[in-house]
Amino acid sequence: MSDYIHEFQGRFIGIMQWDDCYALLEKLIDQPDDWYLYDTLKEIPASTTNAEIFINRINEIKTILSEKHQERFCGIVYANDLESPSFVKIFHPKNLGKSCGSSEHPPIPQWLLSKTKPEDVVAKFGPTVKEKGFISKFLNF
Repeated sequence: MSDYIHEFQGRFIGIMQWDDCYALLEKLIDQPDDWYLYDTLKEIPASTTNAEIFINRINEIKTILSEKHQERFCGIVYANDLESPSFVKIFHPKNLGKSCGSSEHPPIPQWLLSKTKPEDVVAKFGPTVKEKGFISKFLNF
């Protein structure tokens, strides 16, 4: 197992309070160097993100979280270490899947911030694509 996959599957601390979430994001902004910013809806980054782009992206993510996650608690941001994070998972508020976690393929975080070069977690952990038959292509079976 690669270092990245090992870290991805490792222990994470869920950020429940909004103040704690914003404090973590500010900590990332204060230390913007040497981060890979992997948006799982896009291509895997081949290199770390420059500091200015990283800071802008974190601010965009913060805006998305505050505007689209209208809950009293955060609960969609996870870090491997709150004091000195090196891997952070952030779920998009509109792609949370089943809240009970019993899904065969739980949702994959949209944003993965790491100090380790990313690998394709969507291919490894995402749902398998099933071949549709002729009729089900048109009738959503």
